[in-house]
Amino acid sequence: MKYLFFVQGEGRGHLSQALALKEKLEKRGHQILGVIVGVNYHTHLPNFFREEINVPLFELASPGFTVDKKGKGINIFSTVLKTTWHFFLYLQSLREIKKITNNLNPDILINFYEVLAGNYYRFYHDQRPLFSIGHQYFIQDPVFKFPPKQYLARWAFKFYNHLNAPRRSVKIALSFTAEKDQVKRKLFICPPLIRRDIKNKIPTNKNFILVYLLNSGYSESIKNWSQAHPQTKIEAFWDKLTPEKTVFGSNLTFNRLSGEKFITYLADCQAYASTAGFDSIAEAAYLQKTILMIPTKNHFEQKCNAQDAQRAKIAQSSEDFNLSLITNEAMVNNSQALITFKNWVDNNDDKIVKILEKKDLFK
Repeated sequence: MKYLFFVQGEGRGHLSQALALKEKLEKRGHQILGVIVGVNYHTHLPNFFREEINVPLFELASPGFTVDKKGKGINIFSTVLKTTWHFFLYLQSLREIKKITNNLNPDILINFYEVLAGNYYRFYHDQRPLFSIGHQYFIQDPVFKFPPKQYLARWAFKFYNHLNAPRRSVKIALSFTAEKDQVKRKLFICPPLIRRDIKNKIPTNKNFILVYLLNSGYSESIKNWSQAHPQTKIEAFWDKLTPEKTVFGSNLTFNRLSGEKFITYLADCQAYASTAGFDSIAEAAYLQKTILMIPTKNHFEQKCNAQDAQRAKIAQSSEDFNLSLITNEAMVNNSQALITFKNWVDNNDDKIVKILEKKDLFK
C-alpha cells in the first residue's frame, strides 16, 4: 500500500517516530509517497531528518508553542496570540495539503500528531483511512492518571487530541507498558517506535551523563551543575543552530542536534536526563539507562509523560536539572521494569504495522 505521513516538526520525537515507522513499512513492501511536516516561526527541521527520510518532503506552516523569554517554558498567551494572527496562513497550508494528496494519491494517511492533518481530514472530508499515532492518545486508557488538578490544561490536552484525531480516525496509543486494545473505540495500544539504529546498539557505560534539551534556556542549569561537579562529564544536545560543538569548562559540551551522534552517545552514556518528551525516554529505556525527566515549564503534555514514565517505573522526574538524582548510587531505576519494557517492545515489534494494514477498521 501507499502511505502519506504527516509529522509535527517541533522537537525530535515525532520525527524519530516517522523514521522508525518508515523502516517497518518499507520492510513489508509498502511505499511512503511523501512526508508533510508542520513547522512554525521558530522550528528548525533537524538535518538528520532531512538526510534520512529519503522521500519527497513538504514543509508547511503550522501552529506551535511559543517559548518564554528565558527560553525554558511555554508562553501560553503568546502561543494563542500568534496562532490566531497566523490563522489564514494555516488555511493556506490546508489548501496545499489538498493539492499534495491529490497529486500523490496515497491509499492511507498516517498522522504523527500534526494538527494540520486532523483539520485537513475534517474540513475536506477525505475518505481515505487516517491513523493517528502518539503517546498522547494513551490518556484514554484506564490505567493512565493525569497529574493532580490543572483541570483547564487537562481539557485543553483532550481537545487538542480531538483536533489531531477526528472521530473517524483510528488512534494508535504508544505506551511504556502493555495494555489491552479497545477495539470498539478504535484505540490500539502499541509499544514505542524504536528505530533499528537504536536496537542494534550494544549499551555501554563510558562514565558521562547525556542531556537533551527541548528548549535551550535550561542550559544555564546544566552549566551551574557542571561547575559544581567538575568530576562528572556531561554531553548535551540542544536546539540552537550553533557550531557543531560548544564547550563550557572542562567537563561540559553542548552539541548541535545530530541523529547518528545522539544515538551513539545515548548507547554509551552512564545516565540520561531530558526534558520530558516521550520518544528519547523510550529509546533510553530500551537501552536500559537510568533516566531523569524534567517537564518543560507550562508544558502539560510533558508533565503527563513524566507521570506515566514513573507509573511504568522506568524513570524519575524532577522540576529542574538536578543531575545528582542520577549520579547518586542510592538513586537507581527499577532494572526489572526496564527489562519488562524492552521485552514489550521486542515481542510486539510488528503490531503497529499489522494494524496499519487493516483498512477494514474504517468500516
